[in-house]
Parts: sequence; C-alpha cells; structure tokens
Amino acid sequence: MLLDRHSTKRLYYLKQLKRAGVPHAQLLHFYLAVIRPVLEYAAPVWHHSLNKFQKNQIEAIQKRAIRIIFSCACDMPYASALFVAGLKDLDNMQRSTVTQFFQIYFTIDVLFTST
Repeated sequence: MLLDRHSTKRLYYLKQLKRAGVPHAQLLHFYLAVIRPVLEYAAPVWHHSLNKFQKNQIEAIQKRAIRIIFSCACDMPYASALFVAGLKDLDNMQRSTVTQFFQIYFTIDVLFTST
C-alpha cells in the first residue's frame, strides 16, 4: 500500500525527533502536521471503499505514532492511548470528515439550484 510507505518514512523522522529529545507536545504536533494529513488525504473520496483490512492498516500507523510519541502508551489499550494523546481513531475521524463534506456540498448545491 502506497499510503503505508509514505507514512512509514515520516514515522522514521518522528522516531529521530524523539531520540533527539523533542518534547511530547511538539512530537504530537509533528504527527498532526506531517503524518496524519497523509493518512487522511482525499478521505471523502476513498473512505467508503476501504475494506476492514485496509482500515486496520491505516489505524496501525496511528497506533505506531502514538507509541513513539508517548512511551507510556505501549502497554495501554488503543482507546486509552487515543485518550492520552487527545486524538480520535482515524475511521471515526474520516467518517465525520465525509459527513461534513457532503453536508457542505449539498447545502451549496441547494443554494445554487434554488436560485
């Protein structure tokens, strides 16, 4: 999966920043600014066509990032690690993004067709 390859390269940089002693807050910011956009790119288009295995692969990348950022999250269940990081799981995040996208799209469509 191409997405996995791109995000794995970025996870390497996250590990290097962790080794350099960068604080947790900045590591989380790096993840949100550099890695997560790769995972969410064009989600409204492709999210509905992913199978369970592909969704788990994408979610596994986020799990790895959380374990890198927060060493204490290694022994936690994923839901607890998400809470510690202040994040949502990617499947629910992408689902809400798709919902928002189509709500905006249909609102704009109604505005233009009613005039």
